[in-house]
Amino acid sequence: MNETITIRATQRTEHGKSSAKKLRRQGGIPAVVYGHNVQNQNVVLRAADMTKMFKPGREDAEEYRLYKLLVDTDDDAQATMVMIKEIQRHPVTEEIMHIDFFAVHMDEKIVAPVHVKIIGKAAGVKMGGILRHILREITVKSFPANIPPHIDVDVSNLEIGDSIHIRDLSLPDTIQVLNDPDAAIVSVLAPTVQKEEAPAEAAEAAAAASAASETQKEGAAAKDAKS
Repeated sequence: MNETITIRATQRTEHGKSSAKKLRRQGGIPAVVYGHNVQNQNVVLRAADMTKMFKPGREDAEEYRLYKLLVDTDDDAQATMVMIKEIQRHPVTEEIMHIDFFAVHMDEKIVAPVHVKIIGKAAGVKMGGILRHILREITVKSFPANIPPHIDVDVSNLEIGDSIHIRDLSLPDTIQVLNDPDAAIVSVLAPTVQKEEAPAEAAEAAAAASAASETQKEGAAAKDAKS
């Protein structure tokens, strides 16, 4: 089971753009929780915590991780298991503006894309080949606790012309992969080599270019003579 990180939040009663701006000025981030058989809930997160946890460009690595969202209420704290559906950022400052959480039930299977993490350096690349990462996400179905944050694909043994397909993965029986088994995840292509001219061909090309240059000079001289 993956390590579960706890995110603390408080209930949010005010809505609208003006309310969201006020929350951000006060160091908060508006968020919403929704899901299957779950009543939508508006909450407020601490901006300092979220900025530290979710750095720009890291959403892909964290998006499908399981979190415990602990919402403080007037009476108690309610815990909900969630996954991040979307992190909205300011287009210029990259400041987190809003977060959508998807609530999950631990006893219900869900379908989720899992990111592919390439590890190792392919033997074919060391020989000049080109590594092509074709499939960056794999869709799986499983209970939330069994869904990994990423799937490691070791390319160390790939020679030039080799590929790794979905069918080659070794995953636990608790995880059902929904992709086509024949779909390629990564492959090593042969290096692109520019064809060099043979010496004879190069000589002929040079001679042709020289003849063309002489013809142009003769034509120019004749034109000058007429004028």
